[in-house]
Amino acid sequence: MKKNSMRNVLLLGIVAVGLLVFGYYALFATPAQKMASEAKEVSEELSIESKDTVTESVTRQGTGSLEMLRLLGENLECKISYTEAKQGSVVEGTYFVNDGNMRGDFLTESPDLSGQILSSMIINETTMYIWSEIEGTMYGMKMDRSLVDDATYDAREPVPLDAVVNYDCTPWKNVDRTVFVPPSTVLFQEVGEMISSGMEYGTVYEDTEPQ
Repeated sequence: MKKNSMRNVLLLGIVAVGLLVFGYYALFATPAQKMASEAKEVSEELSIESKDTVTESVTRQGTGSLEMLRLLGENLECKISYTEAKQGSVVEGTYFVNDGNMRGDFLTESPDLSGQILSSMIINETTMYIWSEIEGTMYGMKMDRSLVDDATYDAREPVPLDAVVNYDCTPWKNVDRTVFVPPSTVLFQEVGEMISSGMEYGTVYEDTEPQ
């Protein structure tokens, strides 16, 4: 009987210790681990939010070229100011960049220097488009993108891609890729075809000058 009693006491002792250990972990260990896990998750979320906030608040101001801004690989909307080298006139406008594409709309001097006209430019994966409205008529030209950097061709951009400009850019949060689609209302003449036919690039604009 004594042996059985001792055995029962030992078993009860083991069970009691087990319950104490289980109770300790149930009351302290599990919440602590859960809190640590939750704290880690919150910390990671705050870190991500912090990075996003920094990214969204970044602005770019300074001097550089339109091509330099394109090569940054960021979604940007910019205000551009450029001083034309020959005449010293100031060209101002807006500039958008997304996924290697660019769009610029600039107020430039008219061919007869009598005022300003709106000149626009798009460069996408394959083509450069340039167009202007002169005296109510739209004039446009296009050229293969591979020829844009070819010194043989004068692209006649409203703002040269490699010219130094003043820029004030902010992240383009709501990207609208339709701005990189050339207007269907403009009949674009192929620069290569014009040159091969003996027509000087730019005479379309020059012919609009009053006699």
